[in-house]
Amino acid sequence: MINITDSLLGSIFDIYLARATDKEIRQRKVASGGAVTALLVYAIENGIVDGVVTAKKTKGLEGEAIVARNKKELLEAAGNKWSIVPFAARLKAKIEEENLKNVAVVCLPCQAQFFGQMRDFPLLETDFGERIKYIISLFCMGTFAFDAFLNYLRMKHGIKADTIVDISLKANFLEVHYNNNVLQLPIKEIYSYLQTGCLVCTDYTGTWSDISAGFIPTEKGWTVLITRNNRANELIKNAKKEGYLELRDGSHLTGEILKEARKKLARAQANMMYLL
Repeated sequence: MINITDSLLGSIFDIYLARATDKEIRQRKVASGGAVTALLVYAIENGIVDGVVTAKKTKGLEGEAIVARNKKELLEAAGNKWSIVPFAARLKAKIEEENLKNVAVVCLPCQAQFFGQMRDFPLLETDFGERIKYIISLFCMGTFAFDAFLNYLRMKHGIKADTIVDISLKANFLEVHYNNNVLQLPIKEIYSYLQTGCLVCTDYTGTWSDISAGFIPTEKGWTVLITRNNRANELIKNAKKEGYLELRDGSHLTGEILKEARKKLARAQANMMYLL
């Protein structure tokens, strides 16, 4: 157990490297190991949550907010999300429409802050906040301004939005999969197409979450999981005990995670100076 607090990474109870034991999940998430999907399958199948609110890619960079209630629906939603899906505005309606009592939310750091404050410091939405049992934030360097990025792909590379099959992050570049082709874009080249809010955001891991999840290039096939409280830690340990996850100690990766967090902070500081 680490149990420390870092100004950039937030409160850290423990850090793990994890991957799904289920081959079907790992085939879908080769690079990251599918640990988040496996953890959520465990939570649903064991009645810990009755639904998972997440974003599901529809086509290209487009997506929609969905409630996954089983493994099949979680697998359909698994994958990188490169545009903001406004499910924060839809979450309350989703919970009420489907009469959910205990939900897990998979989101980005900015959304994790919104949900965390709503749950931990309720005002008028007391009942709503109480239904959010787990907040899982994905590591995030930013999401794209939808129209601007698609226009860039079309004008500079001749790629139409409806031909994009997938977008995946590698060490220093982004891979755009379209038709039967793959385009590699240097990260520095596409920073200018991020959402304006992302350019000044300083939160890389999602410090308001219960669990933060991300990918480290040096640990291909494994997911980094940061737990921020004992309740989240027990969820992960029980998932391992029940055979859903493989776990390794990930404390040695703190420096690498902090390095990426500092990059995001430096970028935000530079952009705030520019905006001012």
